[in-house]
Amino acid sequence: MLPWALPRYNPKRVPTEVFRVESRRVERAKRAQMAQHVIAALALISSAWPHLQHGIALLPVLELLAGALLIGAAIRDRLRHRRGAGHEAVGWVEIAGAVMTFIEAVAKTRQRHHLAFYILTFVQPVMLLMFGLFDVYFASKRAITVDDHGVEMRLRLIFWRRMAWEALHGFRIAGPKIEFDLGDGRARTFNLRDLKNRDAAMEWLGDQLRRRGVDELPPP
Repeated sequence: MLPWALPRYNPKRVPTEVFRVESRRVERAKRAQMAQHVIAALALISSAWPHLQHGIALLPVLELLAGALLIGAAIRDRLRHRRGAGHEAVGWVEIAGAVMTFIEAVAKTRQRHHLAFYILTFVQPVMLLMFGLFDVYFASKRAITVDDHGVEMRLRLIFWRRMAWEALHGFRIAGPKIEFDLGDGRARTFNLRDLKNRDAAMEWLGDQLRRRGVDELPPP
């Protein structure tokens, strides 16, 4: 092959690099949800226990077991968090909450209600089960990705933004924020204040951009 026929090296062509971000807001929401589940579990146990004093019945036994299962899952999750253990494959607290709310929904079917009420009653346990089974998948979606096309900032589960290499002229790190200069008078700013691993994310992203030849701009 002639020298001038060799493929040109593209400095922007890079392997895909991913940095997983950890949201303080999501963690607070999970703690609040766990507290609500534990309170509901205690209420369920306290309501089921008197029924068992008059004899063994299936529904009160299931309510008692479901409440105990959720409290056990919450204690286990708290102990793992204190030890600094890694993220589990599924969210056991959410799954235990789904079991408990499903038992509650079954109990409500013993009362006369409109069909729509029964349907809505089972929506919550189904949603909790989905969040529990796909907990790792949802967490992995919150990430900063660098690939052949550019930089993708997905700091929330649903919303994300992508900056193409061709449009990216520079970047600036200012405190908890990172600003991308798009070269046409526009700028795109992301506030990383919510991230637990913000410093590591800033260092990683800055290093990735410098390696790709994106200029770091001076402070304004």
